Amino acid sequence: LSAAGLARWPARSLLVGLSALRTLGAVGIAVAIALAWPTPVVCVLAALEATMGAPIRPSEATLMPAVARSPAELVAANVAWGSVEGLGSFGGPLVAGLVIALGAPVLVAVAATAGIAASAWVFTGLRFEQQLDAAASGMRGLRIADGARALRRPAVAWTLVGVFLQTVTRGLLNSLVVVASVVLLGLGDPGVGLLYAAMGIGGLLGGMLAMSLVRSDRLVGGVAAALAYWGLPIAFVGLAPATPVAVAALAAVGLANAAFDVAAFTIFQRATANDERGAAFAMFEGAAGAGVVIGSLLGPVFLAVAGPRGALVAAGAILPVFAALLYARVGGGTRIGLVDESVIRLLRRVPAFAELPLTALERLAAAIEPSRFEVDEALMRQGEAGDRFLVVESGEVEVSIDGQSIQRLGPGAGIGEIALLRRSPRTATVTALSPVRALGIPSDAFCAAIAGPSAGAVMERVAAAHLARPAGEA
Repeated sequence: LSAAGLARWPARSLLVGLSALRTLGAVGIAVAIALAWPTPVVCVLAALEATMGAPIRPSEATLMPAVARSPAELVAANVAWGSVEGLGSFGGPLVAGLVIALGAPVLVAVAATAGIAASAWVFTGLRFEQQLDAAASGMRGLRIADGARALRRPAVAWTLVGVFLQTVTRGLLNSLVVVASVVLLGLGDPGVGLLYAAMGIGGLLGGMLAMSLVRSDRLVGGVAAALAYWGLPIAFVGLAPATPVAVAALAAVGLANAAFDVAAFTIFQRATANDERGAAFAMFEGAAGAGVVIGSLLGPVFLAVAGPRGALVAAGAILPVFAALLYARVGGGTRIGLVDESVIRLLRRVPAFAELPLTALERLAAAIEPSRFEVDEALMRQGEAGDRFLVVESGEVEVSIDGQSIQRLGPGAGIGEIALLRRSPRTATVTALSPVRALGIPSDAFCAAIAGPSAGAVMERVAAAHLARPAGEA
């Protein structure tokens, strides 16, 4: 639903609309609780509200590259997102439990309604440089083939399997935590809440530590490590069933879960092209949902076959074994991004491109035509028609007007915007002073990239400054 929705409607409208529907559902729940409606009615309303909320998280993940400007910034945004989510996951149930203990359950529903309504208001402020950046499938609609194409890349395919196995383990854990608390630890029903609270605290800490645990250049290694640490603590509970061990283990699981979310989301965001991302996250959603269901069904089977301790050990072994296989087959330092980060950094040095999100830089990078120029060779000549924008990758060039040198430029300099913006002949000649490598961006790709308000305004200022430069000014 999230991927298909992003392909059909503007991203902001979709998120605001879903949040508005969730708000109506929360209002219904609050009314049902206040009027003491039958429990099945409350459950149905809660299910409807959850259905409307389910697409929001994957939609946000799909859209994150449309607001982040660099791979490191994307990781940081995912970390911040996970930290806030962890805080909410821990603080929300805690506050709800306290309010219910005071005998005012309807206030919980009212507070939830207010929170969801606030999220709808926050989404109204969402802005993108161009609507194309926020399109999950390049405005073509959701296509299965796009997702299948992304799966040809080992990092995406193996991470998807990791998502499935991680949620299978989570489904198993739903049954095993109850059994561990009641049967192995003797904590009874209250112990279930204690163990889940430990996992929540671990998730909150994990969100804070994920930046150091997950680096943009070693994301596959981050996924492998997070999966290993997700499973091993569960096995330790079966091997040494004691309350301190179980509490520490579940906290470690929560920490690993936060790191895994950051790494897995970032891989899907960086290793898929703009027109694949929506379909890829649709598969991500499907794998996660199927994993929880299958894991929940397998829980009783594990317990019947291996007993409580054996079931914990077996469930905990799934992810470490897969993590070792993942690391061996793909490698921890495998390059993830479709576009080399050095190219992104170079494009970012061009003033107008500094305003662009990763999605726009990927479109620019796909259109690049590398060029080489020898000493004294002209990159462009005054008076000729402009058909491309050049970014100097290495070497030094001289800019001259009517044979008079006015400026020397080096790596990271952008050249040729005036003719493209003004649809006029070249205003200067640019000559290589040393062997030069340059990235050529065709006129149509360049103009499409700076069509947004921020980038367009910056490039117009740069062009105006170049036109106003007095002859002889360096």
